[in-house]
Amino acid sequence: MDIVLLYIGSYMLGSVPTAYIVGRLVRGVDIRGYGSGNVGSANLYEHVGKRWVYPVAAVEIFVKGALPILVALYVLDIDRSSAYIIGPGLLVLAGNNWSVFLKLQGGRGIAVTGGTLLALTPILAGICAVISIGGWKLAQSSGIWVLISLISLPVWAYLLHSVLHNDGLNLVWYSLGLLGIVVLKRLSANWTPFPGDMSRKRVLFNRLVRDRDVSDRTRWVQRIPEGSSRIQ
Repeated sequence: MDIVLLYIGSYMLGSVPTAYIVGRLVRGVDIRGYGSGNVGSANLYEHVGKRWVYPVAAVEIFVKGALPILVALYVLDIDRSSAYIIGPGLLVLAGNNWSVFLKLQGGRGIAVTGGTLLALTPILAGICAVISIGGWKLAQSSGIWVLISLISLPVWAYLLHSVLHNDGLNLVWYSLGLLGIVVLKRLSANWTPFPGDMSRKRVLFNRLVRDRDVSDRTRWVQRIPEGSSRIQ
């Protein structure tokens, strides 16, 4: 029963739409009607204000991301080698990406992913951060480098397992689960329709690699998503 409650609580905690709530409270806007339509820090940065990104990121990393893992480890005493430890992190990420409070819309979950990794294994969290941030600094393109970091994560997890031999292959399976959820979210976006002037293959490629529908980032962050409305 404790495991069931942990899993349900993880999904519900992840579903709390932090960026959406801040947008409503600070500017009185629904950020789904702005820019990418994404309920996350990047869209908040562009359309609500830079200073609000930091508290939202802190909540998503340390509360939404890390807390379910810490409860599993130190309250329920679930061993790191147990398959049960995989559930809370994947469910909190699923809740963030497909929030029950926003008709299964949500964010991309990168900050939440970082928080789960930080609680499970700071080494992997650090590797992901170095690849993502380092690649962004070099190429000024975060989408592709976040994807690269997640694709490489199962390999790093396996190498870490080979050295430590203390968690089975849980980190490998967990890394594959994270990658699968992030890729699915990118491809489905927030159930937004495909642009009429582009092929579906091109849009799906852009979503997967660039984390947006179009090549032009400026056009993307300034657009009004089809079917949405700006609420002042």
